Amino acid sequence: MLIRKIALIYFSLLALLFSANAQNEALAKIDIPDLKEYLTFIASDELQGRELGSEVNGLEITANYLAAYATEIGLKPAVENYFQTVPVLHTTRSKNDFIEVKSKKGKSVYRSEELVKLNQSHGVFSLDKEPVLFIGFGENIESLDIKDKLVIVAQGNAELFSGEEAFKWQNRLERAKMNAIIEKQPKAMLMITNPKDTENKIFKQLQGWMNRPGYSVKTDDLTEQPAVLLATPKVADALLGKKGEYIKYLEEVAAGSEAVTEVSETLSLKTGVEPELLEAKNVVAYVEGSDPVLKNEYIVFMAHYDHIGVGKDGDVYNGADDNGSGTVAIMEVAEAFASLKEKPKRSIVFLWVTCEEKGHFGSRYYCDHPVFPLDKTVASINLDMVGRVYDGPRDDVWKDSPKKVKDFDGLYTLANDVWPGLAEINAAHCAELGLVPDTSLPKERFLRASDHYHFHKYGVPILNYATGYHADYHKVGDEVERISFEKIKRVADLCFLVGFDLANKIDIEF
Repeated sequence: MLIRKIALIYFSLLALLFSANAQNEALAKIDIPDLKEYLTFIASDELQGRELGSEVNGLEITANYLAAYATEIGLKPAVENYFQTVPVLHTTRSKNDFIEVKSKKGKSVYRSEELVKLNQSHGVFSLDKEPVLFIGFGENIESLDIKDKLVIVAQGNAELFSGEEAFKWQNRLERAKMNAIIEKQPKAMLMITNPKDTENKIFKQLQGWMNRPGYSVKTDDLTEQPAVLLATPKVADALLGKKGEYIKYLEEVAAGSEAVTEVSETLSLKTGVEPELLEAKNVVAYVEGSDPVLKNEYIVFMAHYDHIGVGKDGDVYNGADDNGSGTVAIMEVAEAFASLKEKPKRSIVFLWVTCEEKGHFGSRYYCDHPVFPLDKTVASINLDMVGRVYDGPRDDVWKDSPKKVKDFDGLYTLANDVWPGLAEINAAHCAELGLVPDTSLPKERFLRASDHYHFHKYGVPILNYATGYHADYHKVGDEVERISFEKIKRVADLCFLVGFDLANKIDIEF
């Protein structure tokens, strides 16, 4: 019996030794010259800032570069050619918008191009000689039947309208009002700006904001929400009969009079354009786990590879840190895992996502259409800006931020509360590498701030690594010359050690 115990101890120690040697050999694959080579290409002027829809399609070039790299180091494609297509709708400003009031005899009494669509309903929306229903400020509408009707609602509420404060747009108030009205399924909702805003400042502000070129992910939900539109008080005056009638109506409503009013005039309008369908790409590759059961569980390493393109003056925003640094770090982590002769028990997924800068489109699409089941994903580790070190007073532009760029040893490590064991494993390996983890970021804000949000939303344990905001964030100065490749390597080393530990841990429950 004693000999047996000694043998078991011997073989256990031998296994640990082999495991340590294997890890050290894999870590040696994470190489600073390689990191520099990859980032020099990805953050070059030739790729024009890696933005969706650029004249030079640097985003597509980068996707092909990552897929070719995955092939070269022996990663398995998780989808055909490593590409998960992300359908993105691109909407430009409509040049033919109009709104027109017609009398009951069909005569035009007012026509204008001052019309804005406030929600994300796609394509062209039009109405012809549609009856309207005024509902005041949209308050106390619980018992009101407005299904399939065109309703006209005032901006603000009775209290704000009657107050002495300078007028301003209350976004939370207006969004809550829109949602409450849309739930009642009107044909459309037309909001009229406050007549006290005599220079139409709010209308012009929202017109400038909403008429910018827009992007959104095409969804499988074919249900269209009612259009939510914005117009000026001149439309309401024309519908109510003459100039000045709208402000009188609102004063009466604010004083307690009945809000619901029908008029004999009708509205015709048209707004919007058909969107252009663009195809962006997530790059998804993996190392298959060695355990026949645990290989069906997954650790996902993720980084977005897009940036913000070219400025109006022609300057290229190369995004070396944001997020070329995370992109190349994941490349080296992938090579380290691919080099292991004996693969870890769980499968390791490498996910380079597209269009983070447009609104986390790539990660949202992956989580809505997961290549690997999210309920079998034991962790998602997201790298977003991991290549900079505090550069003295020039970086003090972020001095009041909770995420100011760290020194050489510092690293922001944000974890959700789904599985506390993930944060514990991270802390242990940070200590092993001499990294000082900062876990102080406000979770309510920063869990939403990058691609890890969609994994978090679906209940997956997440870690986010970042070195923080610096003076060149979203500026042309975010160049390779300011990158600390030693810092990227330390973060990549941490990724490998945490991932290796997670992939071989027998019991993970959350």
